[in-house]
Amino acid sequence: MSATVRAAPTGDRRYRIHKTRIEVPGVDPRVDTLLGMVMQLMSEVSVLRERVDAHERLAAAQQAPTPDAVDDYVPDEAASRARAAVRQRMIEKVCRPLLAADEAAEAKQKANGQDRDA
Repeated sequence: MSATVRAAPTGDRRYRIHKTRIEVPGVDPRVDTLLGMVMQLMSEVSVLRERVDAHERLAAAQQAPTPDAVDDYVPDEAASRARAAVRQRMIEKVCRPLLAADEAAEAKQKANGQDRDA
């Protein structure tokens, strides 16, 4: 689930919650909500990291890192590859418990399947 902030005609902020998945019987829906929150926070951290990277690269190029300059910054190929590597490392690190649990479940399923065949 993710939230979108939209300005109402009166200037107030409204939060819309987007439901992305159908509830699975026997699974606590709060887990899905928590997972959505973690993924959204990870997305925000990724954006912040890219903005800090833009600040650092502008400063290294002796350019003023103004908000407009940071917004208009277009990374070169090397910077894009470096950002992609940092982003991939963060995804792997944050999602490691999910991937480990999935791998453990697959291993258990294979072990149970081999026990039945024997």
